[in-house]
Amino acid sequence: MKSKIIVIVGPTASGKTDLSIKLAKEFNGECINADATQIFCGTDIATNKITKGEMEGIKHHLLSIKKVNESYSVAQFQTDGRNAIDSIIKKNKTPIIIGGTGLYINALIRNYNFNSNDHIEGFIERYKNDTNQKLWDKLNILDPISASQIHPNNRYRILRALEIFKLNGIKKSELIIDNKNFYYDNIIIIGINPERNLLHNKINERVLKLVDIGLFEEIKNAWLDNNKNSKAQALKCIGGPEIIAFLNNEIDYNSTISLMQRNNRRYARRQLTWFKNQLKETKWFTHNYDDYQLMCLEIINYIKQIY
Repeated sequence: MKSKIIVIVGPTASGKTDLSIKLAKEFNGECINADATQIFCGTDIATNKITKGEMEGIKHHLLSIKKVNESYSVAQFQTDGRNAIDSIIKKNKTPIIIGGTGLYINALIRNYNFNSNDHIEGFIERYKNDTNQKLWDKLNILDPISASQIHPNNRYRILRALEIFKLNGIKKSELIIDNKNFYYDNIIIIGINPERNLLHNKINERVLKLVDIGLFEEIKNAWLDNNKNSKAQALKCIGGPEIIAFLNNEIDYNSTISLMQRNNRRYARRQLTWFKNQLKETKWFTHNYDDYQLMCLEIINYIKQIY
C-alpha cells in the first residue's frame, strides 16, 4: 500500500505544530516545515519555531536551512520539499507537511510549474517610492486571492505577484488555480480552525509571550545582520516590520505591541481565506482550545479510517 502524505493547515496559533507531533508518533512520520518564515535561522522567537525538546525525537525537515540574511524562493521550496517527501517515503515512513504558507503548500503538492527566471528589468526599481501598503492595495485590486495570502509588509512577494501579472497578463493566483491536479495521489489534508474570538485571544497572548522571551532583541539582531535592510526576506515575519519601525523611532513601544497583535490577527484571517479557497479538499476540524486534545483524537481516528 502506498504511503499517505499528511498535510496540516490552519491559521497561526491554531495548534498545527502540536498536532503534527501527535500524528508523527501515531503514523511513524517525519515532519516537513511549510512555513516560509521558519526557513531562516535567527528569527526563532518571532516565528514561534518548534524547539528541539518540543520535537520529542521526531525528525524535522526544512527548518532553519537558510541564514537570516539569505533569500529563498517558492521554487526552491518545491524542490527541497519533494526531495524530503521522497526520502521519508523511502524509509517507509509518513511525510507530514505543516505550515501556514499556502503558496508553499500548493507548490509542493500540486502540479505547479514555475517560470522563476522570467523577470522585467528594472521592475522593482520603478516602485521604489511606493509604500508597502500602496503596493499591496494595487495587488488587491488586480489579484485579491494572491493579496489575501501575502502580508502587506512582504514587499518582495507583492512585487513578484505584480511582476507575474505584468509578464503574463494572468494573475498569480490563476497560475495556481489552473494547476488543480495533485502532484501526489495519496494526500490527506487536515485543517484546524479554532473559534475566532479564542484564536484572537491566543494570538494576543502569544505576542506578549514572545516579547517576554526576547522578541525585540532578536529582531534587532536580525536587522543588523541584514545591514539594516528592513526588506530582507527573513524580516517579513510578524514583529519584523513593527519592531524595526520602533527601532527607527517611528512608533512607540505600546503601539508596536498593538500593531503586532493586530497584524497577526489579520494574517490569521487571510490564511483561513486562502486555505478555504485554494484547498477545498481539506477536512476541517474546529476546537475551542479546551477540547483541543479531543479534536486531535478525532483527527487520528479520521486518518485511520482512510489510511
